[in-house]
Amino acid sequence: MAQYKDYYKILGVGKTASDAEIKKAFKTQARKCHPDMHPENEKAKWTEKFKDLNEAYTVLSDKQKRTIYDQVGQEDFQNYARGGGASRASSGGAYGGNPYGQYQQYTYQGDPGAGFGGFSSGGGQFSGADFSDFFQSIFGGMGGMGGFGQNFGRSAAAGQSSGDVEAEIALNLEDAHRGGNMQLTIPSGRTVTVKFPAGVSEGKKIKLKGMGNPTRRGQGDLYLIVKIRPHAMFRLEGEDLHVPVVIMPWTAALGGTISVPTLDGPVQVKVPAGTHNGKKLKLSGKGLSSKGSLFVTLTIDVPRTLSKEQRDLFVKLAQLG
Repeated sequence: MAQYKDYYKILGVGKTASDAEIKKAFKTQARKCHPDMHPENEKAKWTEKFKDLNEAYTVLSDKQKRTIYDQVGQEDFQNYARGGGASRASSGGAYGGNPYGQYQQYTYQGDPGAGFGGFSSGGGQFSGADFSDFFQSIFGGMGGMGGFGQNFGRSAAAGQSSGDVEAEIALNLEDAHRGGNMQLTIPSGRTVTVKFPAGVSEGKKIKLKGMGNPTRRGQGDLYLIVKIRPHAMFRLEGEDLHVPVVIMPWTAALGGTISVPTLDGPVQVKVPAGTHNGKKLKLSGKGLSSKGSLFVTLTIDVPRTLSKEQRDLFVKLAQLG
């Protein structure tokens, strides 16, 4: 039986939190929980925490999903999960007794745990993010980390009479960077393979000919609009990426080499002597695509505690001016 998840508690915010507060809490928690920030023997534990965090943000950052989640509530969900039925008027009806069925009219038939939240990814190229049984019981495959968003099925503004349909599809930043093939099962039950080019950008439209709504003139087209999920480490701006990196005072003063994370793995970067706090380094070709750049913002970390020897050295440095 799926266990209720308190998404507000997971993010550390109150139920009246604003969108800005939710976003800020996610960024703060994501940096703390990201598996790459912890030792190898603790990665499994933090991976699970990070999945919960992503799931909580997926729901609470989306107005429609947040409204549904708030309407369900812990007591109602647990009562339904025990087989007692839902206490709200939403139960029963055309959805076979599932009170949440009305929210799942655009779910998909793939393995809920595979690839992109309800889709099976071609060749395992897309890592995606698994959702819990709790999430699936309410939302099915509707949106989330690498799934169709809540706008699936809306008529394209320019093609309402042509049968054209637009659907948002969310990708992880790493997947958008690498590109690849992904198999999707559309509401008609047909499974299609969609190719995403490496470095695909936010807002990019991918056309699936003949997969829209039927009209007298024939079948319309389906347009997938790419949305890129927020990342715990990198901030996306167009095709450029931004990442903060902490350096020690002596590295800032004397210069040195530091390890900088990129979407292709860590690289070694030289820090010039006399670097000031907030200095930015530009790594060309290391953005979302080869056309983009990675901007590294350096933050100087002042040690909170000093040994006697370190303190003496700082005192001597201060005296020398």
